[in-house]
Amino acid sequence: MSAPTERQIPTDPPPRAFAQGVGTLFQFVGVSLFILMMFICCGSALLSKDKAESKDFTQIGWHLPGDPPNQPTFSAQKAIAIAVPTGVFLGLALATLGLGLQSENRLAPWGGVLVTTMGLCFWIVQTIFVIAVLHSVILALFGLLLAATFAVLLPMSVAALSQMRRHPPPKGHELLPADYQIPYSHLHQDPPEIRLARELDQRRQRLAIELKELEMLEQRLKRHQGGDAKTSENSKDSP
Repeated sequence: MSAPTERQIPTDPPPRAFAQGVGTLFQFVGVSLFILMMFICCGSALLSKDKAESKDFTQIGWHLPGDPPNQPTFSAQKAIAIAVPTGVFLGLALATLGLGLQSENRLAPWGGVLVTTMGLCFWIVQTIFVIAVLHSVILALFGLLLAATFAVLLPMSVAALSQMRRHPPPKGHELLPADYQIPYSHLHQDPPEIRLARELDQRRQRLAIELKELEMLEQRLKRHQGGDAKTSENSKDSP
């Protein structure tokens, strides 16, 4: 009969694993959004001077009652000027909240719900503005993509908040113990000076051991040579 196999004990996932996974997704989306908006901001310098100084965007937009025909309250120029900095802010906020979710910070899920709600509402309004005023298919698709991204992140942040409330982390879990030593890097625990001193000490110990071995070999050789000398003298004295 074959030996019975050991019974494997099932391991349960961490109580806040989903929230930490949402944090990873927040970091990826936040960094991607930040890089995209910075590229748009820097790439706008490639526009021609006439396009940059065009007054068409200042004369079209949403009017309130009593606004002059060519002076809307919310113009296309304002919409574009607000969209890029807000996108940068949302990207940084998502990346920061992602780190908070991964470290199981209690306030991070609430911030995630708030930021994703703000982002969803903002990009919906911007998309409606683009469709109604600018009539740009590319910008409309871009706004729909961002709105859909935040529409997906919002329920995930709500689920992460619910999980964090059901299984709250212990208080003070993010604090390091008093005897914790901060490592020098992810490769070494100690700085180079301490590692060099430890290596020199180990070399001294090895050299001391080798010196003792050499002394023992030397004494053994002397005893062996002394025994050979006595043997040769005895052989000479014998008839």
